[in-house]
Amino acid sequence: MEFTSTPTQEPCRPDPDDLLRAITAEEQAGTSGKRRGRLKVFFGYAAGVGKTYSMLEAAHVAHEHKRDVVVGYIEPHTRPDTLAWLEGLEVLPPREISYKGMVLKEFDVDAALERKPDLILVDELAHTNASGSRHAKRYLDVEELLHAGIDVYTTVNVQHLESLNDKVSSTTEIVVQERIPDRIFDYADSVEIIDLDPDDLIDRLEGGKIYRSERAKTALANFFSKKNLAYLRELALRRTADRLNRNLERGFGRSTADARDDVLVLVSPSLGNVSVIRAAARLAAAYRGTLTALVVEPTDTHKLSDQNQNALHSNVDLAEELGAHIVTVPGDDAAVQIAQYALSGTISKIVVGSSEYARPLLPFLPAWRTIADRLVSLSCTTDVVVIADRHKKRAVSGPKLAERFKPTGTDFIAASLALFAATVLGLLFHEGGLAGSTILAIYLVAVLLGALKADSFFYSLIVSPSAVLLFNFFFTTPRFTLSAYGLNYPFLFVFLFATSMIVSSLTIRTRREAEKNARKAYRTEVLLETEHRLQEASGVANILSTTAEQIIKLLRTTVVIYQVTPHGTLSDPSLFSSNNPDENVSMTDLVREDEAAVAAWVAGNNKRAGTGTDTLMNARCLYLPIRGKETAVGVAGIVLSGTDGLDAFEKSLLLVMLDECGQAVERERASENAHRSRLKAEQESLRANLLRSISHDLRTPLTSISGDASILLSSADVLSDEKKRAIYTDIHEDALWLVNLVENLLVVTRLDNGTLSLKTEPELVEDVVREALRHLNRKAAEHLISVRVDDPLLMMQADGRLIMQVIINLVNNAVTYTPAGSHIEVSAHHRGSNFVSIAVSDDGPGIAPVERPDIFTMFYQGKNVGGDARRGLGLGLALCKSIVEIHGGTIAVDALPPRKRANPEHPGTVITFTLPTVEYEMNTTPDETDDSSWAMAPTTGLTATTPSGQAPGKGEGA
Repeated sequence: MEFTSTPTQEPCRPDPDDLLRAITAEEQAGTSGKRRGRLKVFFGYAAGVGKTYSMLEAAHVAHEHKRDVVVGYIEPHTRPDTLAWLEGLEVLPPREISYKGMVLKEFDVDAALERKPDLILVDELAHTNASGSRHAKRYLDVEELLHAGIDVYTTVNVQHLESLNDKVSSTTEIVVQERIPDRIFDYADSVEIIDLDPDDLIDRLEGGKIYRSERAKTALANFFSKKNLAYLRELALRRTADRLNRNLERGFGRSTADARDDVLVLVSPSLGNVSVIRAAARLAAAYRGTLTALVVEPTDTHKLSDQNQNALHSNVDLAEELGAHIVTVPGDDAAVQIAQYALSGTISKIVVGSSEYARPLLPFLPAWRTIADRLVSLSCTTDVVVIADRHKKRAVSGPKLAERFKPTGTDFIAASLALFAATVLGLLFHEGGLAGSTILAIYLVAVLLGALKADSFFYSLIVSPSAVLLFNFFFTTPRFTLSAYGLNYPFLFVFLFATSMIVSSLTIRTRREAEKNARKAYRTEVLLETEHRLQEASGVANILSTTAEQIIKLLRTTVVIYQVTPHGTLSDPSLFSSNNPDENVSMTDLVREDEAAVAAWVAGNNKRAGTGTDTLMNARCLYLPIRGKETAVGVAGIVLSGTDGLDAFEKSLLLVMLDECGQAVERERASENAHRSRLKAEQESLRANLLRSISHDLRTPLTSISGDASILLSSADVLSDEKKRAIYTDIHEDALWLVNLVENLLVVTRLDNGTLSLKTEPELVEDVVREALRHLNRKAAEHLISVRVDDPLLMMQADGRLIMQVIINLVNNAVTYTPAGSHIEVSAHHRGSNFVSIAVSDDGPGIAPVERPDIFTMFYQGKNVGGDARRGLGLGLALCKSIVEIHGGTIAVDALPPRKRANPEHPGTVITFTLPTVEYEMNTTPDETDDSSWAMAPTTGLTATTPSGQAPGKGEGA
């Protein structure tokens, strides 16, 4: 049956500006990432119209425009005048494949990918490749070339389009076996129709320009009749016009107010369902709607027979090729399931075949109503379109009757227990004087309860006649015989038989539907759990492993996961076993090089491959890409046991799970990239601030050194010794300040780059403190500095050189921000059993509470800036914090306790840091003269240099 749609108004002409913007956007999209090749199809209605000739002619034009053109494959039966166009073009040698004692020549896709020209010619797009090729179909070879960025010229006839196959076969009475999905034709970048009048084509055929004379006569008598050619020509012209209209609507924005009808088609194992699916696809395209393919899974324990299961999988694949969205629902009444789904969605048209019969209420009853008849009565607002089907209907859409009524031990046990319990209770009730109707009800209840444990409908065949016989034998007059006197007994027996049969059958069917719904609910729950777990997973490896675990829960099969790095390479495979004892698979076979090669192909082409597909079908697993936004971020290999494939519902759930995984991986990688970008920005900001601060703060000491040196050079003879000594001291201090500043900068840089290596060893705290206090700046002599260590053998696990620098920075910081004569104390004691606490305190003006959280921030400078603080870069305290933290310690700032304040108006400051301690054993008696509490008297200054840095000032931090 053919459907046509007449639009109510002529579509608006596209705006030229919109066309230009769309073309520009397409070109920018092609240059923004990996370029996809462009496909040009030379389209005809029959062999001999000149498709290959025109393709070669266009190739020569491209070659003259300096394009790299290669002939990938031209069919050998091409005419001599056409083959003449091969001169001047590079031709790839074909690949030779041995098949049943013959040598077949096929297009060598690997050689084409290695050569990688700008443009390649591949004849006969709908060709089926020989066994042993990478792809089952040539159009898959072409898609791989396009994915690699190679432009392709190809040829195809109208009868090879999948959706038109039935229309062509019904008119020409010839079934075309080689077909391509309509999407290849519709989404080609360019289609050039090669037209020739049928009379001219027949003249060419009779003149021997297409086939030899013997074959030409056969062709004229069959396919190449004038009627067939005229029909095919009209079909080709109409299909090209339809493609043009669809591309205009898709590319330049169809109005949302345009009428559109969504179409629902039933997919079944019926022989004629192929024609129904194709008709539904054409109808959806004509009405600009979406196509939904509904699969109704029966609730029988054994599902479909092998023949029907294979036919169903084939029809589902066909619906997917035609762009349908696959939906699976459980149930035995397809008409009810279709009507309910149509009412719950936006479906306006339902397409079914005339040979589809509804399943009867009971399994032993014949099917007498078609699904179309049922839908007409069930669908009130939806149009039902019936496609004429010339094929014979299948006797039973589910398993064979022998399989559905196959006896099992469970059926015998359930029937025996039910009948025995009903008979015993009946005898008790009969002795109690109860009526026969009560005993009849007991049998019905027992039959119902037994059906809850039965396996198949064979239970009904056992229990129903047995119940009649037992009731007759024990409870009808004369008792204990199979005779019955009375006109009501035959009706009673018939009632008992029919009721028990119906009740048991419906109970078994209801229980199976409940089990089916429970399995579907479980699989849906797995999908929801997957989404929840992926949101919580962190790290690409954890996301992929979580997905593998959920796939195992869904399919109960072994899974192999390959991660695709951002550079496009595959990581080592991760194998996740299902521990299913029924699964016969060698783990070593799943990670072989040839299996990894299939996974690499899937990652590179972002398409499925392996068992159950038309690409690399000899692989052990079904390999599916884990797709991100544009490329594959991983590959999942699913082990399919035996010949059983995935049903439609499992397949859709699996694809959704992999899409969720791909999005989660992309989010994780985007987060990592953002973190790296943020760190890079912070590092750039750090470098900029350092350069800005250095350029400003180095000017003063350098100017001072330069001025003092100039004075010495020009006036050395007139200066007194005391004046010279003062100038020398200034030069030395400024130079020492610069050295210490550079040391601080070097440590900060090493910390920032992560190249600072710790050399920790046990250190006496008192020795480190003593050494640090020898390297303070000259203003330390104006303060009273004391040290208090509770335990002279107190030890820490640390890098003594770095900790000494921390103490120098903290004490110099206190010196800078307290007035002359202030008391500065360095104290140390045990903090718990694992840490040493070291504190530097002063009785100066202190730090305001609002400033304390910021003093360890790099480039931060406090408000109480002393005279020397003008040279500070704000690195000292930040450096102290970094050094302490890489030791595993902590650092904090606070005010002096009130009881320790010398001046109530000066709260003072205490900076405390902790370090890991070291346990020691007392082997000797400490030197009695060694006092653990000592004071450093004011001195005139220190002249020793140190690799440690000078702290810039209190309140200066990272």
